[in-house]
Amino acid sequence: MGGFVLIRSYDPLKLIRLRFPEEKDLFFVLVSPEFEAPTKKMRAVLPTEITMSHHVWNCSQAGALVASVLLGDLEELGTALSSDRIVEPKRAPLIPGMEAVKKAAIEAGAFGCTISGSGPTAVAVVDSEEGGGRLFTNLAEELVSQMTQLVMESSYLLTVLRWLASNTLRIVECP
Repeated sequence: MGGFVLIRSYDPLKLIRLRFPEEKDLFFVLVSPEFEAPTKKMRAVLPTEITMSHHVWNCSQAGALVASVLLGDLEELGTALSSDRIVEPKRAPLIPGMEAVKKAAIEAGAFGCTISGSGPTAVAVVDSEEGGGRLFTNLAEELVSQMTQLVMESSYLLTVLRWLASNTLRIVECP
């Protein structure tokens, strides 16, 4: 199907394609540590019960995420991605450097940053190839710093992806 796809339900399977405006630019910067985060392990840390306020908050962010994709509003998209109060706070501590990567991404001008799927990849949103390059450089420096602080043997793959009008992605930069 490609593009942004909303899973409306699993049983029966119902998918809704969301079209990002063709006249807008959207880039994703991916940071992938060489660290495995099995979905089963990442799900195990999630709470079995949540507060009503967190439920309402996350539902509001999900609505904002859909609206921002349809409108091409990258600032709102980034804010919605970065505002999880249920899942990310539990998973981020299990991913070496995640919190520092998110902080560095925002400081470098990303509209938002979050864990992609169950992790360990982080994804940040920017509006230009130049912004992706700046973020790329800033994150590379932060990761080197984190590597020293964490005293761990791991490496990271940084990739800048561009969202194309055809609702596909292409790699812009990948060392």
